[in-house]
Amino acid sequence: MARWSHRRSLAFVLIGLVPSVTEGCRRAEPARVPPSTDSAQIIPPPVGTRDEPPAGAVGLASAPPQTVELALPFEGIWGVLQGTDSDETHHGYAAYALDFVPAEATASAVPAARRKKLADWPCYGRPVLAPADGKVVWARDRSPDPPLNKPIKGDTGNFLIIEHAPQEFTEFRHLQAKSLRVKVGDRVTRGQEIARCGNSGNAGVPHLHLGFLGSVDPIATRPVRFSRYEVFNRGTWDPGSGVPTAGQLIRPLPERRGPPPPPVVPPPAPTGP
Repeated sequence: MARWSHRRSLAFVLIGLVPSVTEGCRRAEPARVPPSTDSAQIIPPPVGTRDEPPAGAVGLASAPPQTVELALPFEGIWGVLQGTDSDETHHGYAAYALDFVPAEATASAVPAARRKKLADWPCYGRPVLAPADGKVVWARDRSPDPPLNKPIKGDTGNFLIIEHAPQEFTEFRHLQAKSLRVKVGDRVTRGQEIARCGNSGNAGVPHLHLGFLGSVDPIATRPVRFSRYEVFNRGTWDPGSGVPTAGQLIRPLPERRGPPPPPVVPPPAPTGP
């Protein structure tokens, strides 16, 4: 059964629904090729022209070294609701995926049982940012945001996949209906808003699912490292290790800025006649 995750860390709390294995972000099915009636080779449609890429059977543990520097895809303090290779839904092809929700102040957080609308969840409608430069290769934005804990059976939801380098893609799931800011073929830059968090597909409650993919057709996640972020640890913020883990509170570092310009000194007033 699904169970609630309610993780506290001093002044912050993470509240979200951890789905059961059978209620994961996508069903982990190997790609299927329809049978042929003759000896002609079956060529699938090009990437991005179908409704949904198939899921692979396993994650890519032995993928080549990561070359792209990935930033966190949000601003502010968020928490890791589900980490990689968990015993919940992140296994098989999704072994290296992550689920995020915004952190809430413990003193003012509304109990989960009193949250009746999508807007009661702070994740709903929050901007999703491109973690690195790249090109959109898959985009789907025609699913609604169903009511809380009432997913539409068989609906894959709204999602984006961005290619950053060969065998290096990021995938974003459960995006808000009609929130995608980009389409297939568009180039994006790091920090650009690409969509908003929603409840589409079988999210249950609003959260952001992110997968770092080594293959997009079929989909298979690979180990991931993020750069330039901090982890909340007993009242202080420490540099992140690169791999966010379940229960952590994290935030991106501000972009590097040069020293402020020197003050403008007005010229002295003339003293002569």
